[in-house]
Amino acid sequence: MSGGASGAALESLEADLLLEGVARHWGFDLRSHARPLLLRRLRRHLREERLASFSALQARVLHDAQALESLLRALSCAEPTLFTDAAFFRDFRARVVPVLRTWPSVRVWHVGCGTGEDTHALAILLHEEGLWGRCRLYASDACEGVLADARTGVVPLPDAAAARRYEESGGRGRLASWYTRDGDWAQLRPELRDGIFFTQHNLATDGSFNEFQVIVCRDVLLAFNRSLHNRAHTRLHESLARFGYLCLGRKESLSRTPQVAAYEELEGSGRIFRRVT
Repeated sequence: MSGGASGAALESLEADLLLEGVARHWGFDLRSHARPLLLRRLRRHLREERLASFSALQARVLHDAQALESLLRALSCAEPTLFTDAAFFRDFRARVVPVLRTWPSVRVWHVGCGTGEDTHALAILLHEEGLWGRCRLYASDACEGVLADARTGVVPLPDAAAARRYEESGGRGRLASWYTRDGDWAQLRPELRDGIFFTQHNLATDGSFNEFQVIVCRDVLLAFNRSLHNRAHTRLHESLARFGYLCLGRKESLSRTPQVAAYEELEGSGRIFRRVT
């Protein structure tokens, strides 16, 4: 075996041992995540932690809960900005909100909320559209560490690009009216923070916990392999009410899932689907 091949094999072995240790010791099973993406994020985390190998990371993670939280945070897909995808929020306002207005109550589940920026952006949108009083917004993530950040309602201070994305999303006022500045941070208004129910939930292992009219699960499943991807879609289907809406990321599709016939995609909406069966 050449030196390069030997090094790659050793890295792969160390990664297996790290993931096995995290699963057996902490109960977070990352072994079914898509391997290339997982390895890239693990290598990036190694550089940030200034560690030489996955074995060194394993030794730290197995003995330090904070190190585990840091690892799970590094593997999170969340983007730490408000209104990250203006087109999604614009489509949601135009295509989904008019229907939600006709329903007496709406339960929304944001899966894989990370540190909560997109959850808070969705709360702002629902507020501006007059739906907040009849909505219950649940946001979940497998990592308790990022949920702790999300619950504070504190986000990096939005810059001019974030304000522009808010306007492009159809924002009805000024983004700055939704937060109070504290140095380089923004404290979101209490009615947003207090109206969101953040809860720990692992889509890979936990079952459904309610029936929802809207599920937002964007760019979460990209990290899963095919088997886990399909199991997660089964769980989402079980959790979504008939005629409810499933919102995926723009790089995601239902085409190879067992539930493809259960949905219709809203024309011109990016990746917003309505459950029809």
